Amino acid sequence: MQDRSNFWTRNWKRRRFLSGSALAASGAATLTLVGCGDDDDDDTDGDGGGGGGGGSSPTATAVSTPTATPETDVVKRGGHLNLMQGAIRSLDPHFDTWGTCANFGTNVYNALIKFSPDITEIQTDMATSLPEQPDELTFTLNIHDNITWQDIDPANGRKLTAEDVRWSIERQMTDEAGKYQHAYFFLGAVDSIEAPDDTTVTFKMSKPYAPMMSYLASPWTVIVNREAVEKYGDLTENALGSGPFIFDKWEKDVRVSVTANPNYWKKDQFNNPLPYVDSISWDIVLDAETRSTLFIDKKMHATKESFAQLERIKGGRPDATYDSAPRQFWRQMRMSPTTAPGTEPGPYKAPFDDIQVRNAIVRAVDPQAVLDFVYSGDGILTYGPVLPIYPPWALTEPVESQSYDVAAAKALMEAAGNPTVSGPMIWATGSTEADQIGEVLKQQLAQIGVDITLEPKEAASYYDQTYKYDYFMSHHVPLNNPDPDENLASYFGRKSAFFKHYNEDIFDIIDKQAAELDPEARADIVQEASRMIVEDFPMKFMFTTNRHRFAAPEVKNWFWEIDGYSNRLEGAWLDV
Repeated sequence: MQDRSNFWTRNWKRRRFLSGSALAASGAATLTLVGCGDDDDDDTDGDGGGGGGGGSSPTATAVSTPTATPETDVVKRGGHLNLMQGAIRSLDPHFDTWGTCANFGTNVYNALIKFSPDITEIQTDMATSLPEQPDELTFTLNIHDNITWQDIDPANGRKLTAEDVRWSIERQMTDEAGKYQHAYFFLGAVDSIEAPDDTTVTFKMSKPYAPMMSYLASPWTVIVNREAVEKYGDLTENALGSGPFIFDKWEKDVRVSVTANPNYWKKDQFNNPLPYVDSISWDIVLDAETRSTLFIDKKMHATKESFAQLERIKGGRPDATYDSAPRQFWRQMRMSPTTAPGTEPGPYKAPFDDIQVRNAIVRAVDPQAVLDFVYSGDGILTYGPVLPIYPPWALTEPVESQSYDVAAAKALMEAAGNPTVSGPMIWATGSTEADQIGEVLKQQLAQIGVDITLEPKEAASYYDQTYKYDYFMSHHVPLNNPDPDENLASYFGRKSAFFKHYNEDIFDIIDKQAAELDPEARADIVQEASRMIVEDFPMKFMFTTNRHRFAAPEVKNWFWEIDGYSNRLEGAWLDV
């Protein structure tokens, strides 16, 4: 097994971490790969086709991921990089939550800081160094003085300044429900953002805030152009950044494409201009069999697939670079969302208002059986709101009251008076696996008299209903991130965005972990919060599958990042 530890597991103290430099202060393109946001995978960029019948449980074995730092200044320039992904809903990184938007955006825009591709450290991007923190309520970053916007209307290549950074992040943290999907990163924690000169940005916090570094490094916290927003109203169909590639065209449900930025401000360590390739396109290919065929036939340069396609691609492309890793996107079975009394949708309604009923439903679901049947066991079980791939935050074994036990579930239903539990379960269809999961859950819940009607929905319709918090039950694919706050606050916190579960005690402990700057003390609070969430039974935490990742041998200096939302390609080149 590849070592899945990451920088959150290290016994660092906050000031020691902030004083250390993850990369050279020169700001030259840092391209070292060792082999991460928020909600929603469209579930089409790696899950498709097949789904077995309870086979063995294969291990996610991995080869060493290729290094991306050129050993010499001899690289081949030019060429077109062909990639594939799921559908794009929007190009605006402050509005959207689909990974396809961020995969595109991390190539058009820059960020202040970013995660390394294997999420083991935080590195600089626009910033000259990691933040200075003279006190626990202040973060100061300096940006390079040679950064320019792309030379297209309406920015026309002007210099990017600290004021642009301030405006962009204040836009991101706009408190407009349902629109600025990543406002919770900073809203209520950042008191003010100051830009005293062209290259200095200072964040003044309203309280100690442990997740700040993680949220600044998120693929969603990219710096967008004010003039473009003012011209177009938003960036749902347009993009203008300071990044290595310039937005070319978005053919909805077909492809999105970019071309090299000829005036990109970064150079590699040999002082060569970046990027290396002339252009990139991401074809929208939803079917796993089709994606696999395109890769095997050498019409695409890379793909990410589930276990169902693994042996076919290995046999068809033995020359490909390959590894596997557990997905950050994982599966939950959710009960109805809840909010405060007097608001919509309000507290639990019958039968979910009885905690025994919710507990019974959770105990009736066997996630291992679902994983075995649908994915041939290719994945790992999850036991709470933080994935086991993120120690020390995660629960690594089930809480007893959540464990699969049909007899205990029936006893709980009897204690609750055997109420009628009947209603629809929704999910985003689009893959065989997603539909099979619904079928298995229906059968499992029927064992305790729960009658579920299956209602698969087209993705846009599903997410529209999901974020109105108006459904009986669902099964869902959220994202898990390295910092536990995003896995707690955005789903179960006071200002949650992607799920609503009303419990003031849980709100309080989530706030408490975010304010704790000592990693060991914070880990204890995170685990306590996780147990409280699990034992209030808003959902069944199920599993994450492995993602099998391939790249053609002619693709150099790049391999898939661990973070499903980040896919920076400024250092990729083609040896053809």
